[in-house]
Amino acid sequence: MAFHFDTEETNQFCDFTEAVLDIVSKSGIKHGSLSLFTPHTTTAVLINESETGYINDFKRRLEELVPSDSYYEHDDWDLRTENMQEDENVNGRSHVRGTIIGSSGVTLPIINSELIIGRWQRLFFVELDCARSRRLFVQTQDLN
Repeated sequence: MAFHFDTEETNQFCDFTEAVLDIVSKSGIKHGSLSLFTPHTTTAVLINESETGYINDFKRRLEELVPSDSYYEHDDWDLRTENMQEDENVNGRSHVRGTIIGSSGVTLPIINSELIIGRWQRLFFVELDCARSRRLFVQTQDLN
């Protein structure tokens, strides 16, 4: 199955925890796992607290580490010779951010029909590029 996100801005956090908990609840799986994967190189799947201060801190630190106004060779069409498309975004910073975060997917345990996440943990789909339509694939596995 796949979730579809129509993101609205760079560094947008989309909390999809409740939808995943519903999938696990309806799956009938007693012991197994749930895997999440984004096929986009400029998005990430993160697990963390849903708290405005944390999200703002994350966005600020990401901007400090990978500034939007820096030079990115990926965006330099005079130098770049690979994987080029006319309608491509200027998004070198988004690719670098995605690589630093390094989370295109995650697998979580299901034990006694419950998805195992911490008390404050939430599941986020994070847009690192510009507003657009995105997908996140979800797969459950029953170990019984």
